[in-house]
Amino acid sequence: MATKALKPRTSRLAPRLIIESGPHQGDEYLIRKQATLIGRSETCDLVVDDSQVSRRHCQISWDGVYCTLEDLGSTNGTFINGQVLTAAYALRPGDKVQVANVVFQFADPQATLVGHKWPKLKIERPTRRVSVNGELIELSAKEYTLLLYFDDHADRICSREEISKAVWPEYQGSVFDYQVESLIKRLRQKLEPDAEESHLVVTIRGRGYRLVKI
Repeated sequence: MATKALKPRTSRLAPRLIIESGPHQGDEYLIRKQATLIGRSETCDLVVDDSQVSRRHCQISWDGVYCTLEDLGSTNGTFINGQVLTAAYALRPGDKVQVANVVFQFADPQATLVGHKWPKLKIERPTRRVSVNGELIELSAKEYTLLLYFDDHADRICSREEISKAVWPEYQGSVFDYQVESLIKRLRQKLEPDAEESHLVVTIRGRGYRLVKI
């Protein structure tokens, strides 16, 4: 395997990929761009010289807070934690990304540092009780349905179309974008009324929404 490392970054808090297997085991690649391209082509940011790797295999998008992994129609697929990647996926510290025979571990020092400050969400399904940091939260039927959908799919990003179909099955998901956005806004305000920005339900730019569970 041959690689082209990203240029060094002074911040020790930058998200990164750490090679767990392969000739360059232990090497780290800092994610400092909005889009980091991984593939066999020499034009990629991280080059994996392997015949099983497509020229443009996969990409990691970074919005300054969250990193999102997406396969680019590769021939042999991209794997996340041993499962083939079928949709855009918001990476979490410790996730294993596999491209051909190379396995990377995703690390985000900043997430590790601030994780203890994030609100603690608890959902008790038998009683339909929802609490944040031990305080009970009253949710409407649609808000509760939305939260459960996020909870059931907390390992990935949920698109507006998917949310529409799950929350408004009576309309077969045929609702306006503003209805989805309004419901998400109300849910955020109830879960974190004093937060300047949501830590639980986050927006992944250009992809959708995701529930962050710590």
